[in-house]
Parts: sequence; structure tokens; C-alpha cells
Amino acid sequence: MQTFLTALKAEHLKRKGTGVYLTSIIIAAIIPIIYAIITIIENRNIKPGLPYNYFTHTLDAIVEAFAGFFFPLIIIISASRLTQLDHKNGGWQLMETQPIKKLSIYFSKFSILLITNLIAIATYIVVTFISSYIMYSFLDTPDTVSFSFEFSHVFWLVIRLFLASLAISALQYVICVLLPSFIWPILIGVAIILGYLIAVNFMVFPAWYPMEMLYQVSRNPEGSQLGYWITYSECVSVICSLLLLYIGFEWYKHKNFVRAFAGSGGRTGKLAGVVIILGGLLWYTLIPNVMEPYGKTVIAGEFESENNFDTLYLTDNFVNDTIAAIPVKDNKFSYHIDKNLPLDIYALKLSSELKADLVIGNKDSVYIKIKANKVAAVAEYRGTRLAENQYKKEKYTLWSNVAYMLQNNSDLDKPDYFIRELVKEWKGEIEGSDNFKTADNYITREDYRLQEERLITIKYLTYWNSYLKKRIALYPDQQTVGNEDIKAMMAKVPLNDEGLLSDQDYFSYLKNQIIAENKEELDENTKTLQGIEKLDKGTFRDKMLYWQMGESLQQASTTTERDSLMAKYSPLFTDGRYAKLLTSKVNLYKTLEKGNKAPLFDGVSNDKKNYTLDDFKGKYVAIDVWATWCRPCREQSPKFERFAFKYKNEQIQFIALSVDRRIDDWYVDVNQKSKSVLQLHANDVNKFMKEYNVQGIPRFILIDPDGNFVNSELPYPSEANFEKMLRDALNLGEEK
Repeated sequence: MQTFLTALKAEHLKRKGTGVYLTSIIIAAIIPIIYAIITIIENRNIKPGLPYNYFTHTLDAIVEAFAGFFFPLIIIISASRLTQLDHKNGGWQLMETQPIKKLSIYFSKFSILLITNLIAIATYIVVTFISSYIMYSFLDTPDTVSFSFEFSHVFWLVIRLFLASLAISALQYVICVLLPSFIWPILIGVAIILGYLIAVNFMVFPAWYPMEMLYQVSRNPEGSQLGYWITYSECVSVICSLLLLYIGFEWYKHKNFVRAFAGSGGRTGKLAGVVIILGGLLWYTLIPNVMEPYGKTVIAGEFESENNFDTLYLTDNFVNDTIAAIPVKDNKFSYHIDKNLPLDIYALKLSSELKADLVIGNKDSVYIKIKANKVAAVAEYRGTRLAENQYKKEKYTLWSNVAYMLQNNSDLDKPDYFIRELVKEWKGEIEGSDNFKTADNYITREDYRLQEERLITIKYLTYWNSYLKKRIALYPDQQTVGNEDIKAMMAKVPLNDEGLLSDQDYFSYLKNQIIAENKEELDENTKTLQGIEKLDKGTFRDKMLYWQMGESLQQASTTTERDSLMAKYSPLFTDGRYAKLLTSKVNLYKTLEKGNKAPLFDGVSNDKKNYTLDDFKGKYVAIDVWATWCRPCREQSPKFERFAFKYKNEQIQFIALSVDRRIDDWYVDVNQKSKSVLQLHANDVNKFMKEYNVQGIPRFILIDPDGNFVNSELPYPSEANFEKMLRDALNLGEEK
């Protein structure tokens, strides 16, 4: 120990001329400073929602940029500078002349590198604290956002970042010790970083890849979901660093790989022993864990909220049917579900506005911690579907070349190329889903992986069917046949899986299969209904028929047509509730027909005045139903405003009615809008959406001076028929 401390002091003295610590501080401070400058310049207001700590939120938001690039860059530069001092002076080659043991020299220099790592992490924490306090002071701050130094969160983030950095530190240090060049170690290190950053979105990296360990910390800044101090990624980093440091030391000590590990039987045996022990420990750590089924189906949990809740609803995402009303006492709940619950994604609802998705099936026990207030809710899951719910939460859609080709009608003349691209993407996405792991190294169960594989396959088969339709339209005389891979994809998808019906792509795929042999001159909806009618009676046919009837009723143009559809197909249901739900829809469509009274609604303007539909009696009312998050709404809004300005002298009031769930989002955006349109926010969004049957936005509505519908679903303002309908209603005739 004494020789090590002596060597450490010597290394500390040698380090003074390198500027390693200063460089570490400067690079570590870059990302929090840039983030603060951009946030303040763009005036990114702090949005209301669940209570949170602004410093902790900022720390976690930018940790990926720090851990994914700046921190590894610090390690690469520092390792190279520290080792090059002795390479320049020939120190590494003259170790036999040193009075201190080689082991002390080797690890004292590595210890300086670890000190540099800690300085970088500490700088990142301190500068983020200062910059987040400046942002917090400059920006508008809702009452739900606080500011404080959460020591526990910071402490464990520092520990995890440090442990996760050991592997790449050891690797870079060994490379720098063995290569006397200053440039090559840096180039190799930068290649490790850039290669990972470029490829991480296109491929799955093994858990022992040095950059992957740091990425896992940034991806899970809260740490273990099961309450452990550290996660398996940090354990893997420690084991890998020990193995790399041992190999590097023996190589450095004997100056040659052959002499280090094959010079004698003892050295070879020692290497084999270390590799077996550390390799075996690494293998054991990397074995994924799987949650086992429970004896019964249970949903339990608690609310972390100032509000008191009395009931939590579990609903089916297919027809929004309530499966269970779960009683809540003292903001805690535990409920045993007796009925059959096929594995699927269900909805947990606190109200019509606050809900969260839940993956659950038969014999699952799920514990849910729900943080909620009046405007937002976030659920954290544990239990037998921990991995499945985490995967669902983090899953995102990658850019697809196949979808791009279909959208742009490109390569329709190259079926072989299209098939190759489709199969490649399909296999890549399945591989990505199969390799998902939680922070605690848990993977999804086999039944869920099979279901997810089917859903991915369905998506690509839908692409394939779309391609076939385009090929038939352009090349009717050419036959397009799928290869063995396409056939294998089709074989993976059953045509009667009730658990997949909540996925719209699956329903579209089934429709294609059902109508494939029907060559009659009929529209697609009619063909689909005829095909469903031929299916065996049961729940599967009921759900298929319910979904398709919903589509057909919505697209029907008259009450007579809807009544005819109901008369013919509603008797086919074995479960009468589906027919009742469709009857309610038909009755709603009737109320929205021309000449019927438009339901009253009220809204508040941006200057806090209240308006109702009755306030505009004696005028036509054109309504643009929109929301701040809706991109198509933003595209149509200027065109709607142009007509408002054009017809400002006519007996018509143009209203932009926002259905944003959070009125604060609307307040921020609305002041940039044209004054020619009255800007309102619906006071009761749910009531308006239900009574006007708003299934999607933007939606345009025209009401006459007596408060009756002229058209409850106008074309978009970008379409020529929009202005024609306006002029017809206003008796202005054709524009000259």
C-alpha cells in the first residue's frame, strides 16, 4: 500500500503539466450550459403537470448527452494524456529500473484517470444545478414545480455513472498503455463512441459493450425498478474492467502478449483461471431474468397524490367496455379479477381524461404506483408484467424505408428489391423487440414476445398488401408473388386471434384476407361485412363485426342506409351489448344530420370572456375544432382564417374551438392567432367531443342562424368544396 501511495503522489505531480483536470471540468460543463442557453433563448416555459423537482428533471433530461458523448470523450483524452507522459520519456520501457513495483505504477496512473472521472461527474452535477437554477428563475414556474438538491438521487446517479464508466476507462487505459502513439488511442476511442452513436438506433449492442453500460444509466437515471442500489449494467462494467485491467497489466508487465500469457504454464493457467472466474461471473450476471406467472389475476397498487380517489376502472381498449371497477381506500387498492382476461393492452382510467395503458393477462399479479393530480397521471409498474409494461412505455417507431417507398410510390417496378427491404426491416424490428431488457435485466415472457412478433409481422404484411394493390393498379398484367420469407411471415399470423383484435393493423390484415377471393363489383366495406358473416359464431366474429359496423355506419351518408345496415347485421351478434353500442352510435349520427338542433356548448376566450352557441343566434357559425398538439390542425388553421377575413362582412361567425386537455397549452399558443377568428377553449371538452361525435381533429362544422346543423362534418378549408358550401349556405352564389 505504501508503494502504491508513493506512486500515486508521483503520478499526481506528473499530472500537473497535462491540464487533465481542467480539460475534464471544461468538457463536462458544456452540455448543461448549452442546454440552459437554448432553453432561456427559446423561452421554453415550464409546463404544469405532476409535481416534480426542476433540478432533478434537468439532470435526468441531459444525462444521455453527457454519458453518451462528453463523458467518454473526457475518458479518452485523459487516458491518452496520462499515459503519453511515460511513453515520451521511455518510462514504460524502463520499469525495471524503477524502485516502485510495476503493479503500483500501473494502478496509480489508472487511479488518476478515475479521479478525473469523478471530477467530470461532479462538474456535470454542479454546473447542472447552477444552470437549472438560472432557468428556474428566468422562466415562468407553475406551482407544481419545485427546486431543491435531492441528495439521494444525485448520490446514486454519481455512483452509477462512475461504476458504468469503469469498463470504457479500463479499455481505453489498456489501449493507451500498449500503444505508444498519442493519436491512435484517441482515434480508436472516438471510433468506439461514434460507431455506437451511429449504429445504436439500427442494431442491438451486447450488454458488455463499454458504451452500452453508460447508455443504460442515462436511459434509467432513476436506477433499479426493484429497489436495488445498482443495476446489472454497473455490475457488468465492474467485471469487464477487472478482466481488462488484468490482461493489460500482464501484457504491460511482460512487454509482450506471448511472454505474458504463453511464456510458461503458470502464466497460461493464471490467465485461464482469471478468465474462467470473471468470465463465468459475467455470464451469470448477463443471464436475463423472467417474471413467473402468479396463481391468480390481481391488480394492486397505490396513489401518490394529494387528491383522494375512490374507484379505478380497468377497461377494454377495443370497445372501451369496463372490465372491473376497482375500489380504492386511503388511496390504496387490491383487486382479484375472476373473469377471463386474455393477454392484451388494457386501459386504467381515473376519469375520462386521466388514463394509462396496462399490459396484463390471466394469472398475472401487477402492482401499480400511480402519481396523479387533476391534470396528469403517470404509472410505474411492478409484478409479473414488469418487462412488458416497460417495453410498451419505451417502444418507439424507427424510420422505415419500406413505408417511405410506399408513401412516395417508389420502386413499384422492383418487387424483388421491395421484398428484400421489407424482410430486412421485419427481421431487424423483431430482433430489437426480442433483445429488450429492463434496468434490472428482466425480459418479456414468451407469450408476450410471440404476440409482439405477430404484431410486427402484421405491420409488414400490411405494407406488403398495400404494395400488391399499387402493383395491380399500375401493372395489371404482371403477377407479383411473394418469396419464401413472405410465406413464412403469413404463417406466423393466425386469422382468429382475439387478443390481437385491438390492433388496427391486424384488423386491416384480416380484411384483406377476408375479401381476397371476392371479385364482385362491391365497395370494400360491403365485401368485409359479407366475409365476416361467413365466420363461425362467437366472440371473435362479434368483435370483427362490431369494428367493421362502426366503420360502415360512420361512412354511411343517410339514416336509411344506417338503419338498413343495422337491420341486416345486428342479429348476427351473439353478445347483445355490441348491438346496443352500435344503436347508440346510430342515434348519435341522427342528431348530427342537417336540420337537427346543434347541442349547446360553451367556451372561454383568451381574454377570459364566456360564450355559448346561443350568443351567435342570427348568424351562421363555422367552427374549427382543433388542439395545439395537432399538426394537421395547424396546417388547416391559416386557410380557415383566410375565409374568416374574406367573409367578415357576411352574417357568419368563425370560431376556432380548442379541445386541448390543458388550457394552459392553449393560452400560450392562442395569442399568435388571427383576430378575425374568435378563439375559444371548450369548457367541457369531453361533453363537446361526445355530443358532436368528434373522433378526430381537425373537424369543421357549420351551423345555421337558428342553431341547426347545416353540415356537422365539412370538408377541410384546403378543399374547394369548403368554400362552395359556405357560399351556398350564405346564398352568395358562385364566385365570379
